[in-house]
Amino acid sequence: MMTMVRQGLPWWMGFGLLAGLFVLPNLLATPLSKLWLLLPGLDKPTHFLAFCVSVLVVYLATLRLPWPREQRTKLILSATVTFVIAVADEIQQAVLRIGRTAEFGDLVADMAGILVGVVVIRSRELGMKWAAALIFLLLLPVAVVTAKTYRDLDHYNRGMLYEREREYQKARAEYQLALESGFESAQLYNAIAWLDIEFLGADPAQVEPFAARAYALDPDNPDILDTYGWVLVRAGKVHEGLPLLIKAKTKNPKIYCIDLHLGAAYLALGQQDQAVPLLRGQIERTGHDRFGEAALALLAQVEGAGNHHSP
Repeated sequence: MMTMVRQGLPWWMGFGLLAGLFVLPNLLATPLSKLWLLLPGLDKPTHFLAFCVSVLVVYLATLRLPWPREQRTKLILSATVTFVIAVADEIQQAVLRIGRTAEFGDLVADMAGILVGVVVIRSRELGMKWAAALIFLLLLPVAVVTAKTYRDLDHYNRGMLYEREREYQKARAEYQLALESGFESAQLYNAIAWLDIEFLGADPAQVEPFAARAYALDPDNPDILDTYGWVLVRAGKVHEGLPLLIKAKTKNPKIYCIDLHLGAAYLALGQQDQAVPLLRGQIERTGHDRFGEAALALLAQVEGAGNHHSP
């Protein structure tokens, strides 16, 4: 092992380790989601450790490369490559929407991890006292972003946990506490609007400001488009809500209840030919859950009206 550290890693081994560090969090995002919800802020130390290891891996891989020759240049190159990976990781979180969220605090933790890795590599030249002091200083911003994330997400995450357990009143109370704490995000406003309109029987006119705020913060998110469009339909603003629902389905046809919402919107406009296939599609996809039952009830209305007018 020590020989490998001194001589460096083969490029393919370094590439494999980096690919694992880059891809593994995406693969584990869903299985580990409850852990992240229970321990908001834990992702920041995880980012720190991951990128501390990453810069070490890249540096060890460069030791076997003929260029650059100077150790200092190899170290600068390693830190630069690892920082580019950190930025790319945040970009993919923002674009792919796979259960992870891009945050500035992640980049702070990533950069601290990279710098600590650099200090570890240069520790012999720096001396143990200086190296330890620098590592301590670099841990401070990680502690700050971890504490801030915990404070921001504590109530919001509790709300999501309650929502998973279908304790909607408790979830709504936690979301309200999150708002009152000063935390603001499109997902928080969307969660409030969704609970209020779908499960808590709130007046659509009172729900609309929450859905509109979510839409203003993230207008291309299909879940937010679906919620806002549905709130508008329920508020009687069908012509405003329908385009949002169509856009939501175009962006993500697999939204769980989108066919019900679109079917109901078309039905409100008297376009039964458009509505019926969507309502039937909702029943086929989700069975007789609350959304399937709602679609079934609307279909019964359509069929009842057809029978009523038949000769």
